[in-house]
Amino acid sequence: MKHFKTLAGGIVAASLLVGTAAADPTLWHIQDEDSDVYVFGTVHILRPGIEWQTEEVMAAFDAADTVYFEAPVNDPEQASAMQQAVFANAMNPAGVTLSSLVSDETWASIEEFAPQVGFSAAQLESLRPWIATVQLSVGFIVASGYNPESGVEATLWPMANDAGKTLAYFETVEEQIGFFANLPQEVEVRLLEETMAEFEQSPDQIDTLVTSWANGDQAAIDDVMNGQMREDAPEVHDVIIVQRNQRWVEDIETILEGSGTVFIAVGSGHLPGEQGVISLLRDRGIEVSGP
Repeated sequence: MKHFKTLAGGIVAASLLVGTAAADPTLWHIQDEDSDVYVFGTVHILRPGIEWQTEEVMAAFDAADTVYFEAPVNDPEQASAMQQAVFANAMNPAGVTLSSLVSDETWASIEEFAPQVGFSAAQLESLRPWIATVQLSVGFIVASGYNPESGVEATLWPMANDAGKTLAYFETVEEQIGFFANLPQEVEVRLLEETMAEFEQSPDQIDTLVTSWANGDQAAIDDVMNGQMREDAPEVHDVIIVQRNQRWVEDIETILEGSGTVFIAVGSGHLPGEQGVISLLRDRGIEVSGP
């Protein structure tokens, strides 16, 4: 498959990013008479060594009384609840296999791809399509040299906790898992099939995302994270991106009604574009400074 031939090239591209320049991701700022709210787009899994903690970002983080994340997925005390929620929604009904749900072409791709990222196709047979998608995607990213422990949230959460900041979340871990687990089966299947196609057609997508994020290129982030999803899986994009953005914007309005300094760290794909958090805030008349 094309993916396996070009994976090494993608790793080289990301390594060049690390070796040549520190990252300068975008920090957004909202201010009123008694509030400062900073919004920072994150990448959940990064290659070790990427220097993204700029003076601007860390000054805003250090000044914050409260730090918001999407969900408490980095809280060790939530690990058991997360595992239980995943397990409760991960398995196909008795007698149903993953290979029986996807096309023959997709299953052939999984059989070839899975061993390259630490799985066998047989290990995935009992899984629902949504969790197979997550497992294969994370496996691919890790096989490409990225590490979940180097992600932005994995770095910021313990820093905020150790500093005694108030930790707040837009969602629970159960809600986050539910966004995928509650998709109709045909949408789950299409998500997996399109993910496998993307692995083959755009194996360097994660490197492109990280480079775009490091350069603060919001249009490129939107294209990588949302472009194909909007076109090929609009139901998934609506649930995973649009509906959550709309709820978060309402929460941010509530935050602004209070006072103090708040730092918000959410996935970078949620911020750009017409349906992104920044545009939705501006549509409500909230002034957001940034690019």
